[in-house]
Amino acid sequence: MSDSASAARDRRVIAVIDGNSLMHRAFHAVPPTMNAPDGSPTNAVFGFLNMFLKMVDEFSPDGVVCAFDKGHPKVRMEMLPQYKAQRPPMDPNLRAQFPMIKELLASLSVPVVELEGWEGDDILGTLARRGEAAGCDMYLVTGDRDMYQLVTDHVHVVSTRKGLSDIAIMTPESVDDLYHGITPELVPDFYGLKGDSSDNIPGVPGIGPKKASALIVQYGSLDEVIAHADEVKGKMGESLRAHIDDALVSRKIATIMTDAPVECDLDEVSFPAYDAASVSAALGALGIMAMQNRFLALLGDAAASQAAVSKLELPEVLRVSLDASRAFDEAESNRESAEMNACFDELMRALEAGEWLGVAMEDDKEADALFGMTRRLWVATDRALLSFEEPIGPCGVFATDIDCSHGVIPGVLGLLFAKGSVVSSDVKALLHVLSPVDSSEPELMDPLDADPARLFDTVVAAYLLDSVRSDFADAHLAETYLHAALPAAAGEDGAPADAPSAAARSAWLARILREPLAAALEAQGAEDIFTKIEMPLVRVLASMERAGMYVDPARLAAQSEELSGQIAELSDRIRELAGGEEFNLSSPMQLSRVLFDKLGLPTAGLKKTQRGYYSTNAKVLEDLAKDYEIVRLILEYRERTKIKSTYLDTLGALRETDGRVHTTYNQTITATGRLSSSNPNLQNIPTRSELGHAVKKAFSVEEGSVFVAIDYSQIELRLLAHLSGDEHLVGAFNEGEDFHAETAARVFGVPVEEVTPQLRSRAKAVNFGIVYGQQAYGLSQALDIPMAEAREMIDAYFRAYPGVRTYLDETVAFAKQTGYAETMYGRRRPIPELRVPAQRMFGERTAMNHPMQGSAADIIKIAMVRVAERLRTEGFAAKMILQVHDELDFECPVGEVDALVAMVREEMEGVAQLRVPLIADASVGETWAEAK
Repeated sequence: MSDSASAARDRRVIAVIDGNSLMHRAFHAVPPTMNAPDGSPTNAVFGFLNMFLKMVDEFSPDGVVCAFDKGHPKVRMEMLPQYKAQRPPMDPNLRAQFPMIKELLASLSVPVVELEGWEGDDILGTLARRGEAAGCDMYLVTGDRDMYQLVTDHVHVVSTRKGLSDIAIMTPESVDDLYHGITPELVPDFYGLKGDSSDNIPGVPGIGPKKASALIVQYGSLDEVIAHADEVKGKMGESLRAHIDDALVSRKIATIMTDAPVECDLDEVSFPAYDAASVSAALGALGIMAMQNRFLALLGDAAASQAAVSKLELPEVLRVSLDASRAFDEAESNRESAEMNACFDELMRALEAGEWLGVAMEDDKEADALFGMTRRLWVATDRALLSFEEPIGPCGVFATDIDCSHGVIPGVLGLLFAKGSVVSSDVKALLHVLSPVDSSEPELMDPLDADPARLFDTVVAAYLLDSVRSDFADAHLAETYLHAALPAAAGEDGAPADAPSAAARSAWLARILREPLAAALEAQGAEDIFTKIEMPLVRVLASMERAGMYVDPARLAAQSEELSGQIAELSDRIRELAGGEEFNLSSPMQLSRVLFDKLGLPTAGLKKTQRGYYSTNAKVLEDLAKDYEIVRLILEYRERTKIKSTYLDTLGALRETDGRVHTTYNQTITATGRLSSSNPNLQNIPTRSELGHAVKKAFSVEEGSVFVAIDYSQIELRLLAHLSGDEHLVGAFNEGEDFHAETAARVFGVPVEEVTPQLRSRAKAVNFGIVYGQQAYGLSQALDIPMAEAREMIDAYFRAYPGVRTYLDETVAFAKQTGYAETMYGRRRPIPELRVPAQRMFGERTAMNHPMQGSAADIIKIAMVRVAERLRTEGFAAKMILQVHDELDFECPVGEVDALVAMVREEMEGVAQLRVPLIADASVGETWAEAK
């Protein structure tokens, strides 16, 4: 309805929402991937609000009321005890969202009406008749079709159908058309005959909607149908005559009551009547800021604009700007000199006051430029934004108390890390300003000198609060934790001429984000993980990234050349098997044509791509490789070309001037809590393959040193034993037996001494499969055995270790109830897939695995921090250079090997006191390959 139409109407429009109906529809229509900052599901709330806004846009109501069921429907249950008895319990993730929507409605000043023992339908019916009598046009928003009985010229049912976008506005004429002659007042009669399975209303067996409407149209009403029951022939007549009482009770149950004792004065209901700030706060608390502007727009431009920027006004900017030819005490103007002094004075004031300081770096690189000419450090205090600008490279020395002998930015940053409390969206990047990644550049500060208690990384904090999210941009954090939109930065659409840079905004945002993020961490029980694991680890990772790994370019070249020869031989043989045809082996389309069209390989069960050819992905080829030599060779070709292009031909170019490759460790990528590695990804080199071994030969160490690798033995299985408490599993580890052989003996029912290598291999597959929630199909594929045999192996495993079955079942039940799984240390992983039928099995496997895999990630992170501290305090020359899942790698002088191994094993094995021992195995070699 347009604004002009709304202004011209002479009757008030009141919308009454069936809260239960709309919440149920929203819950099932919106994918369950939405969560509040505390991890609570919000998909139903989001869908409800979406429909709410659609309704407001459509009808421009003068007032809105929302009704909810409360308690059991007492009156109807007295008439029909089985009323709604067949309905399953409400999904706990939906139930959890009802208090949320009621609080949001309160913030929107929308009255919530609920009466003990009454259904929301009866509240809608009562308000509909009351509003109609008062001269209002009433719009009832519901998905229940029995509400059509309330429809008149001034009472309309807004019927939600599929999802939330498909709605119909029911009038007396549309009800008549829908039910083929059934007018609104005859709807209860119609339900009396046909019943309603969703509410367990019996009706008359054998009479469906078509027969019910035909009978009522023929005789005029249910009473007349009953009066002429003897005229109804066949089985339908017999059923009707046998169930007259059921029909009458069903009609009574289906009749909406319009006399509920509702205390709601429609004359006082008004919309919109809410406060912009309270709505923004309520939406932000649930992380649903996408709708903020739509709600604020309903209040008018002025109110919306004021609310959007009320908390996000940037403070005054003070600058220190230098060029390469000018020192601080040789400023060209008194004004410039005064501003510089004011900037340094404000910095010292904030440090002395103990403020948390927001910090961000920027340079003036153009999108297509390799180097910028200047860089800036932005520091946000409680009072101002401080800008420290200098050329990239050497600059002048300053007359200040700050050591700026290496430049103003390193000087200020050094002071901040030494004496201040730093909050930033990338603390590690700031540490690298003082401890450059390239170890040939001078290090101005050891990252481990930074006090983790005075570091706060906003992105790491946000990741801990929602680990399945992939984007933690400033805009998202502002909307989620400050409940407001970011002001535009320079260069962004709508930015004013004096808009700050994105880096300036980031520094200021980081400072004001710290408090709400810290509160959210505490509320979710993640404070210890943040302060005791992740923030101490930031410094360790910065140190490891600087250390890097030495790569021998000559070995890389030799291995690349060797692999080139193997690839050429494979290519020739594949084309020979293809009948001598020349085709591009790297083209999926050409390969598909050769394999399936020319050679006629079986295509049963295969799907075609959107471009119309059969897929040649890895799974397809692996299944075919068992029977066809050409497919086996294609897989070998793919593996070798990938290794060559990904590693052998690129690692050399990634070496810094120190001759080392410096990977980047990512703390906020994986949902499990594990670290990931990029540029290059050193964690993804094939572990056990011959090719992966060849790549690792190129990673060496300085002369006089060796490569030391120390990794946890079977840590996830040991965690399964600890967490499940299964006495047999715990005993197998504590007795020091061959764990996989022990499992084989118990699963296959043979003495341990009679366990063959094949049985042990199968038991090993089951052991690790159980950790990852593997089912019979996955095990059958892994072992190439029939499904029935795989299922029996899993059943036998759980008979052997019954405590494991109980533990896994309880873990899945916990995840279904809460929406997340958690580690020993309280690290949560949201599992929205549990609420999607098609993804539920994946969700269950995730729930089973996260406590083990996530706890293993926590444990090795704690070990890394402890090992790094001891390397420094005990004066080791050895350096920790790599972490790969459960493995720590070191570059160690030959004379320190024994001491290093003893120290690292002590720390790794002593991280946690479990029911079973943690075991760390060490190996040594001149290269990474020899050490592993």
